[in-house]
Amino acid sequence: MSIDYSGKIHIVYDGMWGSCGKGKFCGQLALNKKLDIQICVNNNAPNAGHSFVFDDGRKVITKHIPIGFVNKDIPYLIIGESAVIDYDRLVYEIDQYKDILNGRKLYIADTAVAISDKHRQEEISTIKSGSTFSGAGAALIDKILRKNVLICNDKRFLDLQEKGLIKIVNSKTFFPMIYNGVAPFKGDENILVELSQGDALGINNSANYPYTTSRDCSPAQALKDIHATHLSKNVKKYCVFRPYPIRINNNSEAGYIYTGDFEGAKEISWEEVCKRCRLPSEEIKKLEHTTVTQRLRRVAEFSIKQFAEMLLDTKPDECFLNFAQYIDGNIAELSNKEAKQIQRKFENCSDTISKSEEEFIDVAIKNHAIEHVLGYVEDMENYFNNLLGFNALKITKIGSGSKLSQTIARKDIVQVADVRHAIKDINPLDYADKQNVPNLEL
Repeated sequence: MSIDYSGKIHIVYDGMWGSCGKGKFCGQLALNKKLDIQICVNNNAPNAGHSFVFDDGRKVITKHIPIGFVNKDIPYLIIGESAVIDYDRLVYEIDQYKDILNGRKLYIADTAVAISDKHRQEEISTIKSGSTFSGAGAALIDKILRKNVLICNDKRFLDLQEKGLIKIVNSKTFFPMIYNGVAPFKGDENILVELSQGDALGINNSANYPYTTSRDCSPAQALKDIHATHLSKNVKKYCVFRPYPIRINNNSEAGYIYTGDFEGAKEISWEEVCKRCRLPSEEIKKLEHTTVTQRLRRVAEFSIKQFAEMLLDTKPDECFLNFAQYIDGNIAELSNKEAKQIQRKFENCSDTISKSEEEFIDVAIKNHAIEHVLGYVEDMENYFNNLLGFNALKITKIGSGSKLSQTIARKDIVQVADVRHAIKDINPLDYADKQNVPNLEL
């Protein structure tokens, strides 16, 4: 069956080494009524997790269910053919979030792989270059060796299908899971594709190998995984990044194992980040334990080399800056509405304090923080667009906290003309090593 596809494919990916907060923005896009997402797809493995926090404080963490399921109106939740699945974790998520699933089943490609205890033990005993030891890499090796690891041959998954919790579908006619009898689609359905981990962690990234994950994490791979490489004109790419990149801890279940560098960027401490942004260290450290290992992440200065090469390779349509509170702690947890209110209040203040001094100071400090972050955004765009010679970086959203509403839309806030120069110049990009940037060519 052939249908001319006229919908939009929205791909969300991490532009660094992972843990930039893709889950938050995947959830936002899924809930955006204007985008009208009908299908959510991922190819995740249990070596990465996506988090989403509702405004009421409820936190959702998934390793297998597409995080776009937080929108109960999206009917088709798909786990694709490159997925590696931990059966116990999948069952846990289906049970834990059954109220959000609200009767929706998961469609899983028949060539997805099932992890066994043997795979986890193999990784602990053999991998010496940094890993979460989830068994994902070992399971993929068995798939390559043509061993019997596909979910379509696994009784546990067949039993889930019998219970009506999942449906195993033929991956040959995958795109977008609409040509194989799953449902009477028209071919104009909009799709959200959620990539896991980070572009710099891809196994084919020579700058980081062997300190990588077990597969490619690029938007090009995402298109291949859903059999849509011929539909590049239908694609919109969103890159999520953070002011200070992270990597997983060198201490693991298998003891101390080095997990790789930051492509020329200097590794620093969380205490140093706190000193710069004026956030309490205990607040940052709460955020910086990984979803999978629960160990504190490592952190570094911004790597110009890594980020520039990523922009050249992936050419995102929009970029989302997350963890903006690490630029200035006083922007922490601000919503878009609050940010606009603060700017208006500050602009309307007379030279004399009209209300209480305390209220004026609070507004002034928060406005200062907004200006500080906007300065960083402008510096980032100017630097990389000049470095690469084209409009490579367009930052449209700024994440200030973990909750859904703690996001500022760039279009809704403006740089005040008389912002002090020092505010604009002091940002994480200033600490990056600009002397060792390679000569990048298109």
